[in-house]
Amino acid sequence: MFVIAEDHYGEPAPRRYSVQAHGGPTELNLVLESLQIAAQGLTRADAVAEEQRRALGGITAEIIGSVAGLALHWRIPMLGAQLGISLAETSVGAWAMGETARAVRSAHDRYRDTEALLARSMGTARHLAQYPQIHPHLMDPQGDKALADAWGRTAVVSLGQGSQLVLNLLARKHPVLRSSKEASGLVAQSLLEKARRISRESTQTLKRKTRPLAATEVDLLSDHLQGQSEVATLGDFSISSRPQPGASTRHVIHIPGLELPAGLEDMDLDGLAQGQLDLSAGRGLNSLLDAGTNESAHLQGVIDQALQDSGARPGDELIITGYSLGGLHALNIAAGGTLGRKYRISQVATVAAPGREGPALPGVRTTSFQDANDPVPRLLGGPSELSADRVEITYEHQAPKAEPGGVFGASHGYAHNIDAIRILEGQATDHLDEGQRAQLAELDESLRGAHEATVYSTEWDSEGVEKLEEAIAELAGRMEELPSGSGLERAQDEAVEQR
Repeated sequence: MFVIAEDHYGEPAPRRYSVQAHGGPTELNLVLESLQIAAQGLTRADAVAEEQRRALGGITAEIIGSVAGLALHWRIPMLGAQLGISLAETSVGAWAMGETARAVRSAHDRYRDTEALLARSMGTARHLAQYPQIHPHLMDPQGDKALADAWGRTAVVSLGQGSQLVLNLLARKHPVLRSSKEASGLVAQSLLEKARRISRESTQTLKRKTRPLAATEVDLLSDHLQGQSEVATLGDFSISSRPQPGASTRHVIHIPGLELPAGLEDMDLDGLAQGQLDLSAGRGLNSLLDAGTNESAHLQGVIDQALQDSGARPGDELIITGYSLGGLHALNIAAGGTLGRKYRISQVATVAAPGREGPALPGVRTTSFQDANDPVPRLLGGPSELSADRVEITYEHQAPKAEPGGVFGASHGYAHNIDAIRILEGQATDHLDEGQRAQLAELDESLRGAHEATVYSTEWDSEGVEKLEEAIAELAGRMEELPSGSGLERAQDEAVEQR
């Protein structure tokens, strides 16, 4: 008989608080963005050269094509030849500028793609390499079960991404795998397009009733996040407006995370197929569709309405913070849209949020905070694009008093991340370089002062909610039709047994 003893699994050791920070005004990022600015200048010069080429071409055609013009003076043919030479030189110059700009953009995109791939791969490898230190916490009765649970959830997501990465690499060389990958991509694209259509056809509106938050004095980002902790229970986002001496009014917007439908944990496929899922919440699955497929267009519209109701004017400064799904909304807002065209977005801070492909608007500083044992930042495929204005901070924070639980584990919790950020603020010189510290200090300075926030609530139109409920019920019904003994059925049975 084999008996597990302490020496078989080791002694659970406390995890040291650690930080991995990337991005910011590093020399490489500054060089890359200088090249990008130069490429934009070349593109504008190319457009001007194209206009000149067309003008010269029209003049040349008019002179050379006019027999009467040739008879006016003997120098006119020479002028036509000179115009032809100028036209050729302008065309060559425009082509060279255009090709150079395209080459710079292509090199930048390839570098960012490679950077994201390496960050994703190294993050997965680093996470899985922690298993020998996590295993004792899992096996020992005195171990940190919340830490082991959060690590395991994140490992599952990381392994899924790793499998997808390997498949992508193999598919480049194997026609069968490539065709299979393309077929699955078409299916996924079809489902995505259906979700996008439902989101676009839905309508999100502001409710008339608002609720004030208690006034808070903010000195650091963690103070601001703590002061916004009640927004999720009172509504869907908050706005705090503060006039600035000699400048436009500054509006601080906070967006909480996803509001899961009531009873979701106890609902099976049969319940979903019968349409028992309530999707009317303002930050529910409709909001998730808005963020994931519609660039947060609906949320940007209702925030703009709330800003107008609070007296905001075009050109006012916006600072946006978001947690989890709210952080993805914040990144979408930073990338452009209704709010970016109307107001000046200066700072965006996200906490425990999924990544988003593509850059932010020029001049928008974004700072992302996340725990290494949180699966949510990895759910959409990897980190957002880094730049001189974008910093991503990943910490490993062990909270011994935490309990396992929640859909995404204890490390995804709002309070957990506030505690981790507070530790970082006290140890910034130990974990961040000079540029990253300067960006964090600039964010703190933008938030510093007295905040009297108003919480706004939203609602979705009944028709859009009904269409989404029908789509989910249809999908659940198809899953129910799978043959008995399938992997899906076994996974569902295991989930029920765990509950």
